[in-house]
Amino acid sequence: MTTITLTIDGKEVKGEQGDTILEVCKRNGIDVPTLCHFDGLAERGLCRMCLVEAKGERGFVPACTTEARDGMEVTTENEKLTALRRANLELLFSEKNHFCMFCEMSGDCELQNLAYRYGMDHVRYDYSWPKLPVDATRKYFLFDQNRCILCRRCVRACEELAGHGVLGLKDRGPKTLVCADLDYTFGESTCVSCGTCLQVCPTGALVDKKSAYLGREIHFDRTKSACTFCSVGCGIEILTRDGLPVRIEGDWEAEPSHGILCVAGRFEPLYETRKRIKHPMARCGSSLVEVSWEEALSLTAEAIKGVGGPSAVTGIISPRATNEAASAFKRLFDENAHSTTPPNTTAGNGKLSDIEEGDWIFIAGADLDEEFRVVSSFVKRAVNRGAKAAVLGSAGKRVDKKAAKILAEDDVADLEKLIAESERPVFVWGPATHPTVVKYLQGLKNKIKQIGLAAGANNRGLEKAGINPLCESSTREALYLLIADDVMSCEIEEKARKAKTLIIQSSYVNEIAERADVVFPSPPWFERSGTYTNTEGRLCRLNRACKPPKGALSDEEIVDAVRRLLR
Repeated sequence: MTTITLTIDGKEVKGEQGDTILEVCKRNGIDVPTLCHFDGLAERGLCRMCLVEAKGERGFVPACTTEARDGMEVTTENEKLTALRRANLELLFSEKNHFCMFCEMSGDCELQNLAYRYGMDHVRYDYSWPKLPVDATRKYFLFDQNRCILCRRCVRACEELAGHGVLGLKDRGPKTLVCADLDYTFGESTCVSCGTCLQVCPTGALVDKKSAYLGREIHFDRTKSACTFCSVGCGIEILTRDGLPVRIEGDWEAEPSHGILCVAGRFEPLYETRKRIKHPMARCGSSLVEVSWEEALSLTAEAIKGVGGPSAVTGIISPRATNEAASAFKRLFDENAHSTTPPNTTAGNGKLSDIEEGDWIFIAGADLDEEFRVVSSFVKRAVNRGAKAAVLGSAGKRVDKKAAKILAEDDVADLEKLIAESERPVFVWGPATHPTVVKYLQGLKNKIKQIGLAAGANNRGLEKAGINPLCESSTREALYLLIADDVMSCEIEEKARKAKTLIIQSSYVNEIAERADVVFPSPPWFERSGTYTNTEGRLCRLNRACKPPKGALSDEEIVDAVRRLLR
C-alpha cells in the first residue's frame, strides 16, 4: 500500500492510500467522536458526530466516509466543531425518550458519554415525547425504540457480520423505526437470537435481559475463553460478578468467528436449569450421600479393581471434555476409552475463513441452522457478497433458502459438474454426509478446499488422544462416564441403565447420576480450563472465569487420581 502524509490538528501523521480520515485518526491515536461507526461495518455517515474540517473542502466533512488524501490538512477539534457536535447530541436526545437515570446502560452508554464529553447539561430544543413500543417478545433480550438513535449498527451487523439480514427500517422521516422482517415483532420474526445486534448497540435500545441492572462494565470481570457448544470453537468473553457468569459476548479478535456467536453460545449457557453437583457422592443403600474426595476416589478405585481393573471397564467421555481430560482418560482406560459422538469427518485442508473467499460453497451432511449455526453465518455472508451455495440434501431451512442449487444427498454427477465450473470451490461437510460423496471428496484430496465439521465440540481433540467412538461390542457391564456439562444421548442413558457398576463425572444432576455408585462433580464451562481442538484443528483456549468450590478437582485431576490408586 502507498503511504500518505496528512496534517491533523497541526501534527504530521501517516496513513495508507484508501484510508478514510477516521481510519488515519484511529491509526495515530487521535480520538474522533462517533456513534454510527463500528469496526467491521461498512461506513454510512449517519450520526454526523465525526464531522471534521478539511482544508479546501466545502463545509464540514464526515471523517468516516471521506477518503484521506496525501497533503490533506484536517482539524478534528475546535469551537465550531464542539458547538456542532453538542447541537447534534441535543437533537438526538430531544427526538426520543432518553432518561439516563432509568436506563440500564447508564454509565456504559456511548450517547451519554459523548453528552458528558461535550458538556451537554440541558437541551435547547423541544422534546418530541414520542410514544414508542418496547419489544420484549424474545426470551433473551428486548428492544426499546425509545432509546434508539437510528445509527443502524444493529441493521448493518445483522446483515454484514451475522449474515441474517433480519433487521431493517420502516417508515420515513421522524417516524422511522428499526424493525424485524418488515415490521414483525422480534418474537414473530426470523431472528435467530444470535445477539450480534446487542453487542454493537451504542445505547440502551437493545438490552440483554439476563444481565440487565446487574451492574456496569466496571463492576464485571472479563475472561476470554471459547464456546463449547459445537466444534467451531468461537472465541467468547465471559462477564462475571460475585463469582457468577452474567453475560457472554463474542470476542471480536478471536478466530475463527471474530465475535459472531449463536444463541447456544451467547445465551443458553446462562439459562441453565439443571441442579449443580458440587460435592462427591457415593451410594449408600438406595440413595446417594455426600462423601469426601478421598473416600469417593477410594471407592472408585475399589469398584474398578473389583470388576478386574480398567481393562474390564468401558470408559465413555463427552466431547465437552478438554484435551487434558481426554489424555488422562486415555491413560486410564487405553483401548477401552470411547467418545459419545459418531466418527469424525476428515478435517480437510481448509479453514472456515475460506468460505468467505469461495465462489461456490458446497454443503453436505450437516444441519447448519441447528448444529453449526456460526458456519451458517459464514455461508450466508458469502452468498450476500455474490457467492453461490449448493446443498446436497438439506443444510437447514434458512441455508437452503440461500442456495442456488439443491441436489440429492448422493448426487455426485451434478456435484462434479458444478465443481468443474467453479473457480474457487469450498466444500463444507458434516458427519451425516452420504458415503458416496465422502468417497468422491477423498478422491479430490487437495484439489479443492474442504472443511470437515466434527460432530462434537472437542471431537478432534478426542481423536488426537486416540479415543474412538463407542460401538456395541465395546460396552461392558462396568461403565465410567465423563459427561462434564453435556446432555447424555438416549443411547448412553440406556447403556448406563444396564451397567452393574457405574461411575460418573457430571456437572449436573440427571437420571443416570442418581443411579451411579459414585458421582464426581465435573467443572461446568465457566469453571473449566484447558484446551479444545476445533473442527479446523486449531487449539482453542478455555480459561476459568469463576472460582470453583473449595477443594474441587478438574476432570483430568479426578481421572489421574483414580489411576494412581489403581497402581
